[in-house]
Amino acid sequence: MDIMEYIALRGSEVAREMERVIPKNKEPHAVYGVIWDLLDRKGKRFRPVMCMLSCETVGGDSKKLLLIAASIEMFHNFTLSHDDIEDNSEMRRGKPCLHKIYGIPLAINAGDGLFATVWETSLMLDMPPKKIVEAQRILADAFRRVMEGQGIELEWYRDNEWRINEQNYCDMVAGKTGALIAASCEVGALLGGGKKRQRRILSEFGNAVGIAFQIQDDILNIIGKEEKYGKEIGGDISEGKRTLMVIHSLEKASPEDKKRLVSILDEKTKDKQKINEAIDILKKYNSTEYAQKQAEKLVVKAKKGLEKLPQTEARQRLLELADFFINREF
Repeated sequence: MDIMEYIALRGSEVAREMERVIPKNKEPHAVYGVIWDLLDRKGKRFRPVMCMLSCETVGGDSKKLLLIAASIEMFHNFTLSHDDIEDNSEMRRGKPCLHKIYGIPLAINAGDGLFATVWETSLMLDMPPKKIVEAQRILADAFRRVMEGQGIELEWYRDNEWRINEQNYCDMVAGKTGALIAASCEVGALLGGGKKRQRRILSEFGNAVGIAFQIQDDILNIIGKEEKYGKEIGGDISEGKRTLMVIHSLEKASPEDKKRLVSILDEKTKDKQKINEAIDILKKYNSTEYAQKQAEKLVVKAKKGLEKLPQTEARQRLLELADFFINREF
């Protein structure tokens, strides 16, 4: 079974658990119908799968973690419903974003409903109270870091800030994307009975592959195929995002190209011709290739750290996931 089939199989376990927590016919439909519009689009669901695999890597029973795995997936979807509004995105998983279908108020409210359910679900876990509290502490810290990462990025747009270097980008992404993936791994290890050293190794692995995942997502937004990617190609240009590719191009570009790229990004245009012009500048300075290499370096380092743990099937699946993150097309 290849890694994609494996993720789909384990992800279906999480989907069933989410439906047990939030039945599809639950009322009011204005809340739960909107929530299931998003959840039924499936997504990759690799975060809860990584939580379960981390549990198994340290010798735990991942079946006992399905509720917390479902909580993690619901939190991720909560962030998507709000991020799409903040970024004024058009597409999510091949369909119009929730706020484009239902309007901003209902999309925000549905996200809030998911966030509330996250905490309710984690309390249903059949574990000693001390472990539940520690898992919630790890997740709460990750949720705060996700919010901070998003806030930093939004502030860059508000302040028209272009004095951003690669480290600034990585720090922001470590919060916005890496924190939840790292927490998924650490919580899995904690609830699986892992030692502090094992928890730390898995958390560091999750953070590194999380940053690599985001870099690859940025790359796909520029050179991916829309039918596979599930979001509009060039959407990051329309949103004026300071991706690693943009940062690299601005460092390498001629004054004329630098000025033009910033101008297009500042405009937040939907004009396809201008979007393609910006993409051509990124390609001209080999910025997509540079970003790809940085993502590959992160994954190599992450995999090396994971090899300190016992050799198990679960560990092998995590290693395969790391490779998938930088080779995927969606």
